[in-house]
Amino acid sequence: MEIDRAFVLYFSGTGTTARYARAFAGALPCGTQTVDLGAKETLDGPCGESDLLVLAAPVYNGRIPPFVWQRLEGLQGDDTPAVILAVYGARNYDDALLEMRTHLDEKGFVTVAAAALVARHSIATSIASERPTADDLGETKAFAGQVTATIGRMDSISDAPTLTFQGDLIPREGSGGPFPEVAGVCNECGTCADNCPVDAISHEASMATDVTRCISCMRCVDVCPTNARKLPDHLLKMVTQMLSQACDPNKPNLFFQEEWH
Repeated sequence: MEIDRAFVLYFSGTGTTARYARAFAGALPCGTQTVDLGAKETLDGPCGESDLLVLAAPVYNGRIPPFVWQRLEGLQGDDTPAVILAVYGARNYDDALLEMRTHLDEKGFVTVAAAALVARHSIATSIASERPTADDLGETKAFAGQVTATIGRMDSISDAPTLTFQGDLIPREGSGGPFPEVAGVCNECGTCADNCPVDAISHEASMATDVTRCISCMRCVDVCPTNARKLPDHLLKMVTQMLSQACDPNKPNLFFQEEWH
């Protein structure tokens, strides 16, 4: 099989997923279009067998942020090969790859490779703070080359490997929060409202957060020019202590693909 073009779709709350997605995209040998789902971009319409879909997303509470699937409502594959990249904060990627593969299956895509990639934790940013490292990004670029070679050895999509992922798709409860607050000097510049992927912050009331919409991606904290938006100190300390016991900043990245001999 030959790939004529690739579509690399990603959401990145605090920038780390974007770094992995761009590294992968930059190593592909074909024309590539990147789509930032967090900037309310999307990709509609059909993809064919000579296309490659790459979907990269962060893992929040073991799953992909639901709005990602809403952004992709109009996307449709036709036995189109796909690669899925789940980026997580050094604890566990849980059900994310299984969820991504299942959703794309339903849309006519065939997952030919996948990766679980370690990054700085989006909430407790002291955890795995240096990741992705240059080595992480190098591995991701090499993986893109390996995936391209694997697809090239396939006569048709029926030769795609059968990949097995951990987890289940039982609905999760109690995943809300923690939610950032305005705890510093806010000049109401609207940067947080401009950048919120789910419109949980409005320009009319930029010091408030609609917690029924907020996905705790921490983008508003990351982009705030005055550091006004943050988690309360006591809450951040509690979350960091809890996660420090569960996370391993030295976890290796995991790559799933068919072994060719």
